[in-house]
Amino acid sequence: MPKRIPWQDVAIGSAAVDVDEVLSGMKPFEVTKSNTMACTICNKDEPHKMRYRLLECTSQACEACFASGSPACSWRGKTLSCLKYELVSIYTAGYHTTAVSSPWKKKLTSTQKAFCRELADHHLKSMRIRNRMSKKFGMLLQDHQ
Repeated sequence: MPKRIPWQDVAIGSAAVDVDEVLSGMKPFEVTKSNTMACTICNKDEPHKMRYRLLECTSQACEACFASGSPACSWRGKTLSCLKYELVSIYTAGYHTTAVSSPWKKKLTSTQKAFCRELADHHLKSMRIRNRMSKKFGMLLQDHQ
């Protein structure tokens, strides 16, 4: 039987917009698992779904420490997102190998993602979406791959 992970609360039942700021303040990570399941975040009577995501550290600083002989980074994260009411809870477990931050790769903002989804709904090809994004948001194509 797998051992129980001692999750620590970071944000509980917060709005999705607020959670984006919390996540952007953390070291770089990647989503290792993403599943939908019955919602346990909100106390609503009608059954609905939530997204359960497990996160793993991808910080270059932690990887460099591991390469020099330190133990692997034990930090893990978990987010629970109510798909109906857009409430999100964040939990973390373990610690990073080093406190040094490494730079984030540039990511799309929520408005840019919504713009891309709207264009994709109209069946535009990815290069045309990139060109329209560069015109609308004044960004270079190589900045976001």
